[in-house]
Order: sequence, then structure tokens, then C-alpha cells
Amino acid sequence: MIVINQNCYQPLREARIEQGLTQRELGRRSGIPYHTIKGYERGRNTPSARRLRTLAEALGVEECCPMPPQCPAVSERNELLEKYMDLPGYIIRQNWTLVVATGMEVEDVRQELLLRGLQAIETYDPNAGASLRTHLNIAMQYQLMKLARAASSRGMTDVPHGVRVTFCSVEVMRENGFELEG
Repeated sequence: MIVINQNCYQPLREARIEQGLTQRELGRRSGIPYHTIKGYERGRNTPSARRLRTLAEALGVEECCPMPPQCPAVSERNELLEKYMDLPGYIIRQNWTLVVATGMEVEDVRQELLLRGLQAIETYDPNAGASLRTHLNIAMQYQLMKLARAASSRGMTDVPHGVRVTFCSVEVMRENGFELEG
């Protein structure tokens, strides 16, 4: 007997394979798109309780109540964040144009990124495949883009006078005589 819950992706795949079903066949049987099932099996997406019930019925297996992800205790969360205190500085250095576009002081941006890091620690799922550092990096970079977008009335790509942009399009490079492979 296989039990499926929200925090366990492998049993879903095992039950499907045990019955000789492809992801597409399970999708047809359950009414859930196969690419969504693929995401569940890889741990990229988390199925809702209703979807779990639907999949369990389609597979004819028992489903237990979905367990909420366990949030780390405040002290544990703070210890984890302290371990990655260098990350906001790295993100600020790598995305200086976005930092300037926020119109905020650098320390304020750093604090915003740290706050987002605390939230990201609560949503981190080690079964999803990414390391905690990668999860925090993505969450903080996304927060920085949101801050820049919210601050600029002319869009996120508006670069203030005096800021040097270090990227350009393939078309511009070709127009300026650079030969690109591929």
C-alpha cells in the first residue's frame, strides 16, 4: 500500500510506474495536465489537497491528509540566516544597476533582502532539489527586482544618469561588428 502526502513526491511516481501508467495517461485519468504531474514528481510543484485526492483516486491508492511544511523555529531560522549573511552583499554587488534603480540606500536594500531571506527560509523544501543558498539567492534577487520595478515609473530598465550598464542585446553587438557563434 502506497501513501501519498504533500511532502512526499517519490510515492506518486512509484504508484504510477507500478501500474504501468505514463504521466500523460495519469493526466488523462485524473484530469490533471501531465506537465503538472511531472512537476509534482520532480518536487518542483506542491499539489493541493484536492489534487492529491484526485491523484490518489486515479491511482487507486490511499492518501493521507497533507501535512503542512514544518517551519523552523525562530532561533533556528535566525541561525540559518546568519550563516548566509554574505549573500545580500553579493547580490547587491552583482546587481548594482537594480540597486540604483530602487532609489533606496544600500543598507535599506540589504535589510529588505535579509527580510526576504527570513521568509524564504520558512518556505524552503530540501526535497525540491535546490540548496538553501540557491533558494535564498533566487528569493533575494526576485525581491530586488520587485523593489526596482516598484520604484521606477519608467520601468525596471530605466538606468539613472552616470550608471554604466554591462549588458546589451545580440543585435546591438552584431551592429557594432562583433561576430557571435551560434
